[in-house]
Amino acid sequence: MPENRYFVDQKLQSGETLILPKEEQKHIRVLRKRSGEPIELVNGQNLLAHATLLTPETAQITSITSRDPPERQVILAQALLKPKNLDLVIEKGTELGATAFWLFPGEKSEKRELSEHQKNRLRHLTISAMKQCGRLDLPYILLKPPLAQWDKPSIPLIHGNPSSKIPISCPGSVVIVIGPESGFSFNELKILEQFESHSISLSPNILRAETAALCALSKLI
Repeated sequence: MPENRYFVDQKLQSGETLILPKEEQKHIRVLRKRSGEPIELVNGQNLLAHATLLTPETAQITSITSRDPPERQVILAQALLKPKNLDLVIEKGTELGATAFWLFPGEKSEKRELSEHQKNRLRHLTISAMKQCGRLDLPYILLKPPLAQWDKPSIPLIHGNPSSKIPISCPGSVVIVIGPESGFSFNELKILEQFESHSISLSPNILRAETAALCALSKLI
């Protein structure tokens, strides 16, 4: 992890002095950073700002470098899971390079919705994982309704199926649809069929939902 990297949810401009977020101020104090030390700032928009720490609360940007955004979208559409399993998918999925997470209640999901605390926690996990792995783009989290209420996505869909013999492969943008712990319902499989989603094989073994999600991302990115 770039230990001097901090997240600011605002525009980055060379020469500008910024007030750092409260959470990042806490990190700076814990690490006992001193005035004059170099730090890095990211905002999740493919920019990296090199800055000088003025106080534990403020920093001045000295220069900015940019990185091209991802060439393709790799979206993980994940049915809601138990909180600890969903945390794992979001954190590790960010590290693996997912560009977005679509979260939806599966017909067999144990959870049907997320509290505001859970939503904030998931966003915090994407920010922490983005800083940890060194990427400069922050994946967004979109809460979607059940599959039955979706319009057909404009991006091709794939979904895991233990009985499929087709290996996972998609060179372009793709939405990977993963069911909950108990899998897709018959109705959801019919909807995916209507969406022309390709049924693919992730492993000769039956995988847990969180394992399937991360396995799919690791093979596509």
